[in-house]
Amino acid sequence: MGKGKCIDKIVSTIDIYPTLMELCGLELPYKTDGKSMVPLLNDPLFSQWENATYGYYRNGISLRTERYRLTNYFRDENPQIELYDLKTDPNETKNIAGENQDLVEILMPIWEKGNTGLFEEVE
Repeated sequence: MGKGKCIDKIVSTIDIYPTLMELCGLELPYKTDGKSMVPLLNDPLFSQWENATYGYYRNGISLRTERYRLTNYFRDENPQIELYDLKTDPNETKNIAGENQDLVEILMPIWEKGNTGLFEEVE
């Protein structure tokens, strides 16, 4: 039996269903937010893979990139934005958003792609 392979890309559980459907040669019966990982299985260096994923928890939307996690909360309590450098802080213990506003501004357009409108803005 062949060995498995490690592919160093960010994927999400929502990518499993489209992947299995493609591997079985079946059409998706409806549109999903997930994307098939088959291109990564065929070429681990597949350059068109969007290396980001999103999570939705406690009135917040979280963007996970290769290096950072940016979470924007729709709540009154502070902090409303959290940023963690997963390379230097893999346990997410030090919120660096306050001293890295430029990085927050760079990541926010990517974060916006995951804003489905699930949570309402706090007024």
